[in-house]
Amino acid sequence: MSHSRAKLNPFGRRLLCERIGSGFPVRLAAQMVGISEARAYVIWHRYLDEGPGAFALRSSRPHRSPRRTPARIERRIERLRRRTKRGPARIAYALGLARSTVYAVLRRIGLGHLKVLRPPRPRFRRYERPVPGDLGHLDAKELANIGDGDGHRVRDRATGRRHRGVGSVRIFALTDDRTRVTFRAELPAEDGPCATIFLGWALEFFAGLGVRFRQLMTDGHKAYRSDGFRDRLAAEHIEQITTPPYTPRWNGKVERYFRTMLDEAAYVRPYRSDAERRRALKRFDHEYNFVRPHSELGGRTPMQRLADDLLNNVHGQYT
Repeated sequence: MSHSRAKLNPFGRRLLCERIGSGFPVRLAAQMVGISEARAYVIWHRYLDEGPGAFALRSSRPHRSPRRTPARIERRIERLRRRTKRGPARIAYALGLARSTVYAVLRRIGLGHLKVLRPPRPRFRRYERPVPGDLGHLDAKELANIGDGDGHRVRDRATGRRHRGVGSVRIFALTDDRTRVTFRAELPAEDGPCATIFLGWALEFFAGLGVRFRQLMTDGHKAYRSDGFRDRLAAEHIEQITTPPYTPRWNGKVERYFRTMLDEAAYVRPYRSDAERRRALKRFDHEYNFVRPHSELGGRTPMQRLADDLLNNVHGQYT
């Protein structure tokens, strides 16, 4: 086991011994390679005893550690850490040890961070439907009203003050899984009637593009379990898919749209009024669908992907 503090690699040690062997004084040879005379003598005598095997780097760990924590104590620390997930301070209190001892043991056995005890995160499996309209992703986000001045998120970051009483709106969005074409609308609440109204607008928008949805993915919010919302889906012969709780990655394409919309439009600067922000969001929607290249689409825009798919409709998927 090599260590990172060695000044000489195996080649440097060989060179040192060759120079000493050819007649160079040990002090001069040590100065030439940048080490002390005492260390040069150690390497030289090791070479005389072991031959070329002396050139390999060795661990700097001492052969004996008489003051090291006994193995039985280390096992108790490890069992407590794994079973209770407690921090070093609480483990030290429970076992009657110094905190520094527990810190050292946890680092040595590789349990210094709790993340090593957590189960590995699930691997995200990317998917994409082959046909526009096969699947749509629908979700909504709350956005605070502007009120009497700048946007609250920008203002609060600058002043640290909290502002209440101006209300909020819900931004609904429906994203096509295949093309990432997105329709967005602003409504006063995320409830059954508003979700149903938005669904009608979104389906009309996509129908104008030649896209009819077969499935629609939503989360388990009560707005998407309302009778009106489900009746509209049934009338359009659209199957609803509900994601499990706490799994926003399932609806990742519309979540990606919201993240981009918030970072590049909604919170990019303070707005003087709600109307000014609405105009900015409208410009963003046009840019997102028609101008902004998407890496997942090979550098094409959503509308370009949709146009290509419609032109290549050789099997009549959209009829």
